[in-house]
Amino acid sequence: MVKLRILETDSKYRLRGEILRNAIQEDRNLGLIPFFVSTTLGTTSCCSFDVLSEIGPVCEENELVITHVTTDAVLPGNGTYRLWLHVDAAYAGSAMICPEFRHLMNGIEYAMSFNTNPNKWMLVNFDCSTMWLVPRSSQLDKP
Repeated sequence: MVKLRILETDSKYRLRGEILRNAIQEDRNLGLIPFFVSTTLGTTSCCSFDVLSEIGPVCEENELVITHVTTDAVLPGNGTYRLWLHVDAAYAGSAMICPEFRHLMNGIEYAMSFNTNPNKWMLVNFDCSTMWLVPRSSQLDKP
């Protein structure tokens, strides 16, 4: 069973690294296995930006150990993997094309996946969405 956990934010509605670190430890103490962290760059309701430069290292330092064989191309069997960090930039991601806003995505190098919706700010069709995956072959090689 997968359990979704919504974490507290700071006064600017941002997820911070220490909040995530504490939540991961609490979950592990309860016997749960954290494996996925979803962050936002430009939350639609208030345009807050989670602090990727703090969250990314927390994901890297927390390993997920797989000790059974799986057929999933993303986790191809036994091994050690870091927490999957997804960055949802659907609302404000298009603004990152402007140099003056790029500091808001410091830490993006930790992301395993990133999505944005150019239709929101770039005047393209409504259903235009983009997604980048670091292990892109895991999705491209599937039948």
